[in-house]
Amino acid sequence: MTQGKATASTRNRFGGAWTEEKLERLKKYLGFYTQALKAQPFQLVYVDSFAGTGRCHIQGASGSRVIDGSAKIALDCSPAFGAYHFIEKKKAHADELGELLRDHANGPRATLSMSGAADILPSLLNRYDWRSTRGVLFLDPYGLQCSWQMLEIIASTKALDVFFLVSLSGLFRQAAVNRRAVDSGKASALTRFLGTDEWKRALYVNEQPDLFGDDPTVTRDKGYEAILQFTQRRLGEAFPYVSQPLLLRGHKGPPLFALFFMVSNPDPKAIALAARVGREILHG
Repeated sequence: MTQGKATASTRNRFGGAWTEEKLERLKKYLGFYTQALKAQPFQLVYVDSFAGTGRCHIQGASGSRVIDGSAKIALDCSPAFGAYHFIEKKKAHADELGELLRDHANGPRATLSMSGAADILPSLLNRYDWRSTRGVLFLDPYGLQCSWQMLEIIASTKALDVFFLVSLSGLFRQAAVNRRAVDSGKASALTRFLGTDEWKRALYVNEQPDLFGDDPTVTRDKGYEAILQFTQRRLGEAFPYVSQPLLLRGHKGPPLFALFFMVSNPDPKAIALAARVGREILHG
């Protein structure tokens, strides 16, 4: 692969300082995870459901540069996972990731599916006997592509640790401040993502009477806190443990994303260990 080709394609997978911070937290956890479980009698799997190219184009104040993406970070992890599963819908991204897999020592352990995560992930997870398998899932969508049904399937394995990037900016776009601006399409997207329409009552709590006797104006708080708290509460209803999120910001303004660490294994010892390490990695 020539450097020119890599640079051109990775411009489709871009970010800023928050991208590097997110990937650094993932890298630290994967290193801990495979080392901690290397003597355990489990098959270890890594799943990346929005895998990209394996490289990221980072734009900063001093210019741009290319860094390792989540797929490359996972493949480089030592000790290695027993199996890797990468899902990437965009053909150009999948083609470049395929080149990376062909060149990497751990490439033979990997599968690459060029499809949407919703189409592949349920059947992929169903292949494993999760009583003898453990793994890490990186759920890194561009927006609100993950449905609540998908999260429930992930949680049902009772064996996956999950890094889940929630697009707060995506939630802002759908949950307009004025409830009248939340049309049927936006409402459907929120309900699909959160798995309930309870957000209508939980978020839209400010009611102002109309001076002309029409329906009152109902709004939500303009900040991100209420949406974030409701999302975290919902995740806690699906997973035995959900961390306090790491808020990821751009150069200014409210956070763009919230990075959650979640544990699907209900065993108290597993939760205690993962929670401690998750806290240290996300907030240490």
